Amino acid sequence: MKNDDFISINNKDTPMKTEIFKKNIKALKHTEYQTLKRKLSRLKEAKDYIYVFDKDPLNCNICYKNLKNIYKDPLKELQEKLEYFNKNYVRYPYLFFYGLGNGIFYKSLLANKEHKKIIVYEKDLELIFLIFNMIDFSKELSENRLVLIHTKEMSYTKADAICSFLDLFLKTYDLHIHSSFYEDQKKEIKYISDLNFKAIKSIALKRGNDPIDAMQGIEQFVLNIPKMLTHPSFTELKKKRTNKSQNAILVATGPSLKKQLPLLKKYANKATIFCADSAYPILAKAGIKPDYVCMLERDDIVSRCFDNDFGDFDKDITFVLASLAHKDSINFLEKNNRKYILVSRSLPFAYSVGLHDFGYISGGMSVAHLNYELALLLGHKNIILIGQDLAYSDDGKSHSEGFLYSDYHEGEFERDKDKFKILAYGGKRYIQSSEIWVLFKQIFENLFYKQTKVKIYNATEGGARIEGTIEKPFKELCKTLLKEELKKPFPKLHKLKRKESEELMLQTYKQIKQNIKASSTFLKECKKLHKELNNKSKIRYTLYELNIKIDKIKEKLESNKYIFLREVISPSLFHLESTFSKIYVHAMHNESDKQNKLVAWIESHKTWIEDITELTLVQEKALKIAIMPLQDILEKRKLI
Repeated sequence: MKNDDFISINNKDTPMKTEIFKKNIKALKHTEYQTLKRKLSRLKEAKDYIYVFDKDPLNCNICYKNLKNIYKDPLKELQEKLEYFNKNYVRYPYLFFYGLGNGIFYKSLLANKEHKKIIVYEKDLELIFLIFNMIDFSKELSENRLVLIHTKEMSYTKADAICSFLDLFLKTYDLHIHSSFYEDQKKEIKYISDLNFKAIKSIALKRGNDPIDAMQGIEQFVLNIPKMLTHPSFTELKKKRTNKSQNAILVATGPSLKKQLPLLKKYANKATIFCADSAYPILAKAGIKPDYVCMLERDDIVSRCFDNDFGDFDKDITFVLASLAHKDSINFLEKNNRKYILVSRSLPFAYSVGLHDFGYISGGMSVAHLNYELALLLGHKNIILIGQDLAYSDDGKSHSEGFLYSDYHEGEFERDKDKFKILAYGGKRYIQSSEIWVLFKQIFENLFYKQTKVKIYNATEGGARIEGTIEKPFKELCKTLLKEELKKPFPKLHKLKRKESEELMLQTYKQIKQNIKASSTFLKECKKLHKELNNKSKIRYTLYELNIKIDKIKEKLESNKYIFLREVISPSLFHLESTFSKIYVHAMHNESDKQNKLVAWIESHKTWIEDITELTLVQEKALKIAIMPLQDILEKRKLI
């Protein structure tokens, strides 16, 4: 750190809006900083703080309201803190702190390039203003290595965005303070840390932890390929149906749905209706025709939603299913000649196959998230949620009347009571929810937080408050927004010609066979490395050489050639590798520390390589079976 990083002033009066301040403000270019930038630009002086100068620029203090200094001995405390963090946290990519102080500590820490980001929370706008006039952080801010959060802007969605940086380093999170001045702000420190821990838990849950689920999805995707390629593509849907309607109504099956059905029926022809698979039988019974019925799940349980025959009611409904749907769901649709398309989720295996016209949707973690994504993709400007309670009703009901799976949720209200209370619709009380609904709500809030061009209305009139939505009564929205009849049915979707479909089947078959061959080669390399790590190979390698071999196999996994393996491997590896992060960040002060760390690193990767080997083998075996129906079709048509 150089002296010219600081403003060189020795008089008692602190000048405001210095050149340094202007540089720092200009560096706040990320969209997340717009509110902070606006607030700082409006300030003219820091009334509550005085910058106490010293001939040594590292020994400067800050006095709060002429009553209390932030530091007792600035230079000594700086040296002690730097020594402590350079000893214990020198290899941490991400560090979190509460309290900006005089800023010198962070300027010094950021000299260590191992620190990819330092996140600092500060509640006092005047202090930020003062430090921005004193210390040049423009480089660190523009490179996003210093992330400054005004605590009044702190929310769950901001916590989620910040903690997403951590990735495999989730387990290294801690919120530090660098000065005893901040110890009396424990309540706010706890609030911020609790938000971060919630976000970290949510991030870990979203990464999944069950490779069996992932494998089931891949198997069913491969089995469904012939069906997908003989039905309209997702590209066809977007091409024919985009911008046909301004308003979309998204129907979920929360307890409040029933009261909205009469209005929904009255205005059904004045908006595009997207409904969850479980809401479809409820709407059919009420005589309300949705335009789209969506399904995200891979389980056979949800197939029951389509195990019915509603006759002419189904005419002109488009069923949109994730391409990893269970075969029973497709069989029930075909049994009654319903029109459907299969859309691939943005998952590694489906992407590796290359059927890009038939993908991609992220889908979130529930069919409600999928409905929202489709409504956006098809160009709707107003999106109205109904039945999206994400909470139990006051009498303990989990879903609307007519919900097919009520039996599956018996006893859950009692199990969850008082464990997951969240702010209710309207914001005046708290309501009972569940762990999974809280997660679904958080995903919605993250999606809505990023959305600026579309208005999202929550007309559920019950359940949980979903931040980022405009709460309005459904009746009011119907009157003000749904004024014109839409031209329904929407344009017809056409499937590919037989020759095009067959070409894609053949292309897909060859790619999957290639994936199987590549996984076989990769398995041999995994088994070889496993022997080497356990000293069972003919050649004995040094710890350093073994570490290089581990890095090389990781590079292969991260290459596009092996993208098809990530879906099954990633859930396990994410949770396993996040435990390795503690080893990775462990400081080394001598050769002994270095050797011990290397031993721990290699020992931990013995389990890692065993998991990779097992999961790759399971996928290879499953693919050889799942590809058979596609192979049979190609053989019958004499294409192979």
